[in-house]
Amino acid sequence: MLEVKNLCAGFGAHQVLKNVSFSLTPHKLTAVVGKNGCGKSTLCAAIGQQLHYTGEILFRGQNITLMHPSERAKAISILPQMLTSPRITVQELVMFGRAPYLDFGKRPQKQDTEAVANAISAMKLEHMAGRFVSSLSGGERQRAYLAMILAQETRLIVLDEPTTYLDLAYETSFLTTLSELKTRHKKTLMVVMHNLSQAVRHADNLVVLSGGAVAFSGSVDACLEQRVLEDVFAIKKHIFYEDGQQFVVFTA
Repeated sequence: MLEVKNLCAGFGAHQVLKNVSFSLTPHKLTAVVGKNGCGKSTLCAAIGQQLHYTGEILFRGQNITLMHPSERAKAISILPQMLTSPRITVQELVMFGRAPYLDFGKRPQKQDTEAVANAISAMKLEHMAGRFVSSLSGGERQRAYLAMILAQETRLIVLDEPTTYLDLAYETSFLTTLSELKTRHKKTLMVVMHNLSQAVRHADNLVVLSGGAVAFSGSVDACLEQRVLEDVFAIKKHIFYEDGQQFVVFTA
């Protein structure tokens, strides 16, 4: 689906990412984790073509720098970490997801309104479609933006720390929603996460960044077995079971 090859990127003379290589498995959730400053957001910016880099980022074998912006926007949707609260309705926000399909000045067609309605329904936002985004809570705003991403109808979704400002209940609910996207909607997700316990619980695969390089790329089970997170974050892993389910928590 997406393959990153020998990616180097940074800001000015400061190189953040150093020969980063990994690939995403279709219809799986891959969590990208690492300490602050390791390059997680820089990676998202590179995929979004927001900064200069060397190396290659391929979508289904095609270098994304060679794709027309509208073609790329129909293939990859990216939700940044910082979300604004514009004074527009949820319905209007979600319609922005259809921008790659609308020529300048073109009015939305039937397929556009249907895509917006389906996205709002998938995020269970029907009762607040007419509310202003600025009036929503943090969790509601995240769902509204995710609905916008769904309306974009891409196969690949990239999210940069989407749960940063959510409380635990909203965080768990949001991550459950992401799991439904990969299973019911056949989406491939790359999600930058800061909560390691949630990452190992909800992700299928992990990319662990350390010092701007890939310390591990593979399945969650293999990562836990190799004690990668303990080494990178200098933490301790604890495993417990409840109602037949395994939970992993980390402590300093």
